[in-house]
Amino acid sequence: MKTINREHEQSRTSGSIKRLIFALLSTILISDAITQWAIQSLEPLPKWGEYVFYATTFLCLALPSLYLFELRPLAFLIGKFSKPGRSVLKASELLSTLIATSSVIVFSMRVKGEQLQLEWVSGDTLESLLGYSEEEAMQPDWWLTHLHVQDRSSVVAATAKLFQGELVSCDYRFMHKDGSEVWIHDEQKFVHFEKGNPTHVLCMWYDITKQKMVERELSIASHVFDSHEAIIVTDANMVIQRVNRAFTQITGYSAEDIVGKIPETLNSGRQDAAFYRAMRQNIQRDGYWQGEIWNERKNGEIYPGWFTITAFKDGDGNITHHVGTFYDITDSNGAEERIRILAFYDPLTKLPNRRLLQDRIDQAIAASARSRQHGALLFLDLDRFKILNDTYGHNMGDQLLLEVTRRLQFCVREGDTIARLGGDEFVMILDALDQYAIKANAQAKKLAEVICEALAKPYHLLVPFNQPQATITYHSSASIGVVLFLGHESSTEELMKYADLAMYEAKHAGRDTVCVFDPGMQTDIMARASLEEDLHRGLQEKQFILHYQPQVDIHGRIIGAEALVRWQHPQRGMVPPADFIPLAEESGLILPLGLWVLETACAQLAAWAVRPETAYLTLAVNVSAHQFRQADFVDQVLTVLDHTGADPCRLKLELTESLLVSNVEDIITKMTVLKAKGVSFSLDDFGTGYSSLTYLKRLPLDQLKIDQGFVRDVLIDLNDAAIAKMIIALAESMGLAVIAEGVESEAQRGFLAHHGCHAYQGYLFSKPIPLEQFDEFVSISNWKLPKICWCPM
Repeated sequence: MKTINREHEQSRTSGSIKRLIFALLSTILISDAITQWAIQSLEPLPKWGEYVFYATTFLCLALPSLYLFELRPLAFLIGKFSKPGRSVLKASELLSTLIATSSVIVFSMRVKGEQLQLEWVSGDTLESLLGYSEEEAMQPDWWLTHLHVQDRSSVVAATAKLFQGELVSCDYRFMHKDGSEVWIHDEQKFVHFEKGNPTHVLCMWYDITKQKMVERELSIASHVFDSHEAIIVTDANMVIQRVNRAFTQITGYSAEDIVGKIPETLNSGRQDAAFYRAMRQNIQRDGYWQGEIWNERKNGEIYPGWFTITAFKDGDGNITHHVGTFYDITDSNGAEERIRILAFYDPLTKLPNRRLLQDRIDQAIAASARSRQHGALLFLDLDRFKILNDTYGHNMGDQLLLEVTRRLQFCVREGDTIARLGGDEFVMILDALDQYAIKANAQAKKLAEVICEALAKPYHLLVPFNQPQATITYHSSASIGVVLFLGHESSTEELMKYADLAMYEAKHAGRDTVCVFDPGMQTDIMARASLEEDLHRGLQEKQFILHYQPQVDIHGRIIGAEALVRWQHPQRGMVPPADFIPLAEESGLILPLGLWVLETACAQLAAWAVRPETAYLTLAVNVSAHQFRQADFVDQVLTVLDHTGADPCRLKLELTESLLVSNVEDIITKMTVLKAKGVSFSLDDFGTGYSSLTYLKRLPLDQLKIDQGFVRDVLIDLNDAAIAKMIIALAESMGLAVIAEGVESEAQRGFLAHHGCHAYQGYLFSKPIPLEQFDEFVSISNWKLPKICWCPM
């Protein structure tokens, strides 16, 4: 029995344990479900909330009744009150999504006095539209710093109206982070108030860059439509839709007269149907046509217009509109002849210009090839024409050119061509000369000599009203180069070059002469070009040296020297100055060469100054007219003196009479400045060129130099003797010293000394010698001249 009771009790105990285990498991499952439900209901749940729910679940395991009487009612209430929260949360999430995906930048700003402080900005939109991060936008003055400079004042003034209770709305440019400009439409308004005072401002930015670009394009299109060219717009069926003011001004038809009609309304009837048919076919095929159309104005007048018609198509390639632009070319057609004259004729003389001359030469060559008769080209250049222009002005020069043209037209044969190349250069084409070269050459040369004779006659030119004389008599001459041609043996360019070479040979021969081209001239020109190239190289490689020719007084003492440049060419040897000085003058290389001579001479003066036996010497340096006319010549001389340390009082600049041809006032000014610094001046080769006593007495000269051409024959030529005596007397009367160059005999020196010339230079004393020999010559030349003995002629 006890056994049965024991088994019954064990069975009851086992059942109670099973029920307890089942109850616990059920409680755990229910608690977990409640917890998950509660978390979802209050999402997002703070961390402490999760701890509360898990703790409650644990308590439910210990005390199941807690679930029935406490947790379940609490969960009911939580679920009830969490539904509005979930709606607000979902609305907030939706608003954030809308702002993030819109093209509007939203700012929230707090009002502090009359200042606005940014509190929040839609960062995603800001970065996508302007490239800035939210942190960058929060920086002080970010908005004002990146506001376009030209818009700042107007935008700041507009924003100030916000505090006056107005809604602010304005457009301005804002700088993108990449440096580009973005157009912004900005709207600002108060959105929150406390006790009647605004506390927050809502600001919304819209990107209107594309809109502004469209407005700009429309503005440009509007200006283009109102241009000076007439514009007519038609639809695809050629019905006129619109015209501009220029159309009305040209045609006389207003927009009301012509809109709704077809362009054929304007036709004059001068061009036939085939013309318009071809035009339409061209537009249909190419979408474009340009040409001249004769139309009729409203008043019946017929006029030519230059039209450009363009077809506009849609995306499918169908024509939607035609736009035609045109302008009245009535005046243009009348001006075509004037344009042709300007293009092919010289405006002053009305002679053919260079362009038409080339065509005429081509025609003459072709005619010569057909007839087998020679032709000739005469290249003419007026001598010393620049002097007339510089002295009296270009008006006088034009008078001379017109008279030269008249005389040329009188000299040449009918059918010959006269052309003006420009300046004082003319070219004549002679046709149908003899078939034999010798006779043709004689014919061309004879006509050239006739021309020279005609141009050498005096010209009577009217002077401007501000001059004292009404007319002047002017003498001129011409140098002419002649070249023959037969057929196509030489091209136009070659003939022009040969005639030009012959003309320059005539110049070198003394001017006022005729020179016929010879093939040997080409060889001479090539040699001259080669020498010029060597001259360039010689300056670069310092191939030049100075030789010094002593100058002595009446007692035989050396008082100074003249510095004379010499060229030591590595292949040619010692090149004579007569070979390279003229070339240097023509090529402009005389400027760097002359500067080198001046620098070297001044450096030598400074070296002599430290030696007692040479400290008293003066040094004469030749200065070309090209050098002296340089605007900075005075500065160059003073700079060289300062750089070398030479004594200006020991430097003597030798000028030639050719310098006095033009702009004498400028020469006097420059000489006066240098004279004040101690530099002295000698007039070289006096008596051989242009000498005006009026100018001579105004020049701050120190010395006259008798040219060796007069000294050479002073003992045998009465004229040379008279000139030498006159120069000495003139120098004495003007208080100038005088020196004679080219003294080669004791008799010459004696004649000059007898008449008052007490300084000499020439081979009697020494030829030009290198520096080392000159120094030696100075040291041993303490000799005395023999007693002067001279017998009158």
